[in-house]
Amino acid sequence: MHPTFSLILFTSMAGMAQGAIVSLAVLNSGSDQLPSELLNIYLFPLILALLIGGLLASTFHLGHPERAWRATMMWRTSWLSREVLVLPAFIALTALAYYFSWQDRVPNWLWLVLCVASLALWVCTAMIYQCIRFIQEWAHPTTMVNFIALGISSGWFFLMALLSLWSMLHRDQAVVTSSNIAGVAGFTGFLILLSLTLKLWIWKRNRSLKPKSNLQSATGIKTGFVRQISMGMMGGSFNTREFFHQQSAFFVANVRKIAFFGTYLLPVILLAIVVSNGALSLLVIAFIVHCAGLMAERWLFFAEANHPQNLYYQRIA
Repeated sequence: MHPTFSLILFTSMAGMAQGAIVSLAVLNSGSDQLPSELLNIYLFPLILALLIGGLLASTFHLGHPERAWRATMMWRTSWLSREVLVLPAFIALTALAYYFSWQDRVPNWLWLVLCVASLALWVCTAMIYQCIRFIQEWAHPTTMVNFIALGISSGWFFLMALLSLWSMLHRDQAVVTSSNIAGVAGFTGFLILLSLTLKLWIWKRNRSLKPKSNLQSATGIKTGFVRQISMGMMGGSFNTREFFHQQSAFFVANVRKIAFFGTYLLPVILLAIVVSNGALSLLVIAFIVHCAGLMAERWLFFAEANHPQNLYYQRIA
């Protein structure tokens, strides 16, 4: 499939915001509350910015953004329609939590509702792709698990990077200190390694997939040897633009390396160094590297989806 940058941004930003909300709910629902200034001036505004920015980014791949509201009309059968409904509701709930945070503290029931809404949004987003049965790379439960795992790990990482920045700038109200930095970095690395284990299994599965059709069944020619030597037209079409990424195998292999090292391996190595020396700035750098790799990972998610129509176009050979 052809990866649209707006969708790459949306799925990355929204998933990170959802993971940050879940992580914030876990950290802030107990007796030890995070500083109100940290929540009200930094955390909630940045999380809302990620959600709203992702929502705006998702409109750029639409031919007629002014008609986007019509997507809500098919909510009974369309996972896309459900996502369009759940996302604004999740943003509204986050804004409500922000309001309560300014008043005194966010009630525990609202944290719970936010976690449920975050999970519902992950399910809706993942099912948009997982329900497409003829794309084997997507039509598997690991699609949803990957969305949730990466969302939680990147959201937690985002939150820890912000808490580290806060602690460096406000020594008197430090949240991440020398006494807990090893645990923070270690748990972050653990989440990243869990996501890496899942991703390696997904990549291995995708390599072993075999097309359920062949060139004969795609063209309707039942007998004889068939070889496609052109795309069947003088120029490109919607099919050749939208259902194939139009990049070489060399390019895809390099993006995979960026995804592997940037999203997973390099951040884990940097976090291991943080565990040993307690450098807060290095944790922030690890998060920046992780964000760059996350863009590559999300590009691969779309690019590796092999639409059956490419059997006919022979990957635009």
